[in-house]
Amino acid sequence: MSTRLLIVFLSVAVGTLCGYIVFLSYKRNYTYLGGVCDMLSALKQNLAYKKDTVPVVLSGMTISNALLKKNIDEYIAYTAGQSDKREVSRGFLPQSTFDGVNDLFAAIGGSDENSQSARLDALELRFDKLLADAERKYTKYGSVAVKLGFLVGLGVGVLVL
Repeated sequence: MSTRLLIVFLSVAVGTLCGYIVFLSYKRNYTYLGGVCDMLSALKQNLAYKKDTVPVVLSGMTISNALLKKNIDEYIAYTAGQSDKREVSRGFLPQSTFDGVNDLFAAIGGSDENSQSARLDALELRFDKLLADAERKYTKYGSVAVKLGFLVGLGVGVLVL
């Protein structure tokens, strides 16, 4: 009897863990895109008022997402001539987000103020849409994934009994 309960408990734990991992993937994508939108806002503000160089602005930002921090460091290394690779690391990003991030890092700091401002506005619209979609998935599907994982684990445990 205790072996069966242990099997049920383990299957519920594994199912819930799998659901939680899916939840974390949604959260990770949401926080990454939130950081990109904050970065774009900081760049637009700097362009309008302070007019510092892009590497100075990016190195002065506090970034909580590890992949975004790595991408910014790769971009700064490229602009400083320490790296020949302009493309940033993909990590966990979906292809559409990765393409947008590469477009972003290719576009910033490469033109005059008016062109740069228009390009940043277009990129901000693009990333705001991606952020809204990621937020919807995170809030809607994240908790559902944990609950579904729990239920699937419970179902498997009951079937094993």
